[in-house]
Amino acid sequence: MTSNCWTTDRIGRAVEHDCSVNGSEFLIMDSSGLDFQTIFRLLHAGAAPNLCSKDLASRISSCLSPQTVIVTDTAIICLCLTLTEKIITRLSCQSLPQDVRIFCEDVMRSLFGKMNLMAKLISLFSCQDQLVSHLSAKCMSAYVINDICLNGSSCSLWIQTCSEVFQKSNPSSELDFCLWSLTAVIKGVLRADCQNKNDVLTKLLAALDADLICLYANILPKETMEPHKIKVKNLCKTKCVFFDLLEVLSAARLRCGVCSFVQRTIFIQSRALLHVMRADVDYLVKKRALLLLKRTLLRRAGEDWTLGDVHFAAHEDGRLTDDMLSMAKAVLQEVEAGWLKEVPVKTRASFFGGNCNVGLSGTQKDDVMLRALSLILLKSLEINIQFSCVKETQSNIDIQQYLTELISFLIRHGTTLSQDTHSCSWVYLVFAEQDDDMMESAKALIALYLYQKSLSSSDSGVCAWGCNPHCHFILLLRFISFDSSVLLDFLISTDTCFLEYCVRYLKLLCDDWMGFCRSCHHIEDCDDTTVTFKVLSDIAETSESSQMSVSCTRTSTVIDVRDSQVSHLVDYESSDESEEAEVSIFNSNTKVDSGRAVAEATFCPSVTALEQVQTEHVSEYLFGNVVVCLVDLRTAIARLHNRGLFPYNPTSLLKLLNNIEPKRNMVS
Repeated sequence: MTSNCWTTDRIGRAVEHDCSVNGSEFLIMDSSGLDFQTIFRLLHAGAAPNLCSKDLASRISSCLSPQTVIVTDTAIICLCLTLTEKIITRLSCQSLPQDVRIFCEDVMRSLFGKMNLMAKLISLFSCQDQLVSHLSAKCMSAYVINDICLNGSSCSLWIQTCSEVFQKSNPSSELDFCLWSLTAVIKGVLRADCQNKNDVLTKLLAALDADLICLYANILPKETMEPHKIKVKNLCKTKCVFFDLLEVLSAARLRCGVCSFVQRTIFIQSRALLHVMRADVDYLVKKRALLLLKRTLLRRAGEDWTLGDVHFAAHEDGRLTDDMLSMAKAVLQEVEAGWLKEVPVKTRASFFGGNCNVGLSGTQKDDVMLRALSLILLKSLEINIQFSCVKETQSNIDIQQYLTELISFLIRHGTTLSQDTHSCSWVYLVFAEQDDDMMESAKALIALYLYQKSLSSSDSGVCAWGCNPHCHFILLLRFISFDSSVLLDFLISTDTCFLEYCVRYLKLLCDDWMGFCRSCHHIEDCDDTTVTFKVLSDIAETSESSQMSVSCTRTSTVIDVRDSQVSHLVDYESSDESEEAEVSIFNSNTKVDSGRAVAEATFCPSVTALEQVQTEHVSEYLFGNVVVCLVDLRTAIARLHNRGLFPYNPTSLLKLLNNIEPKRNMVS
């Protein structure tokens, strides 16, 4: 589809370059000599054209009449549609001069009143020229959004048309553009600053709910069909536009608390989305379905187009928790049924349905698919164990089995995990290029680790299946070259969930210091790195000078990501709320009974090798640098907080960091 920038930026640039208000030659005129480009430029600049509003409305209407569209130049039709959209959108400008506002309102009243422009726009959906169809959908959507924001109601003709097209569910350009238009309208309402947003969206979805449920059943594979018999008509464009609509519906539920039946269907019948992996459809469709599942489970629906800060519904609907659990259970059931074997991953990175040159991306696989699938499984496991803890259900989830299958899947599709590579490093091999996904995965893995540890039913080491949070944290710090300023950037940025992850891990670190020490040693045992260092007599005196004394020769490149981090302060509504949030995020965590917990020596990986370590000091290279990094982080946070420059109240975080330094001698 054509992007929005064509309609405004490209035409605007052409007008600026080739047109003049003073009367030079214009690029495009209609048969009456009316210059649409100059009118467009004047409105864009905030000035009213020197002509009658009814005359302009009449010329636009005549150019877009079904009888004249066939013989009218496509360029004039596109310019008419773009000009009409400009007139509509200018009305939402608060600083619009009064004469311009009156002119635009008069044109709108004439076009969408007696001239019935809405019906003409709908007729253009079936136009063979895709650009004309797209611009007509944009123009119509802009009018509906404006009508909703001003009057609290939506055009009945538009709703009726969408309803009829959705009921038929026949593959056609009308279906594609009705889906696109509904998606654009819901997006526009979510972005707009209009009153009674929840009521407006509730009424809109109530009018189309049954039709959308019917469409859902017709577009996606049926759950009752056997996987190998699933045959779906290859309608790449329709399915991708439909997935966009489903994401917008999820965003409306999360951000406004609006909950129609079709919004619940996305969760309750999520197996239909999972079965897309087995269907006879394009790779792009499968990728879009996987990304939709990921964003829904992570509650990130709409993150690509939401403007400004994301404000979730003050009171989310009471069924959301159960619906999220339904989706998470469906994922685990499909994985048990061999779903991972059905998920395709291209050997080259894929963008917009095509392939990029391997040399440009430096990758041998489609990392977007690997990250999406990994997070879908991790988040589904986390949701299931949270539910089992809250409901005190007796059924135990075998975390090891699922993670072992995930790592096998990643290795099959090009993730390099050799015998000499530490198994826990899979997190950074998969998520290295996406900070927000990396933190989400690390946070979820802490919950999985605590749950598995509380069961005391597994003899196998957590590192063998890549679920040791101590290793994940140590590898993260090594990945950023133990630079505390990078951690500080993460903490004051809203781009990732690093604050939640950091607080969760620091709580675990204080409770399981010996596990951290063993992980430091175990990583060096598994590392294909030659490290030469000067042994200091007192680890308690590890400082910045000790870092300088470490001589390191590595076979692999350590990436310094400091340049890629943007340090910026964010405003929070209140420091007290921030502190409460830091504490409340652990309410759903697994409560580990110390009496039931497995002894560290038996739960830790490589037990035989690590028993000998308990009488020796842990290697200074990792241990010392991790401690120094955390101490430096504490110092930086305290300094900013004392000056009133930290964006939220870090008291709880500082308490946890203050516990680190006194423990640095506990390494034997």
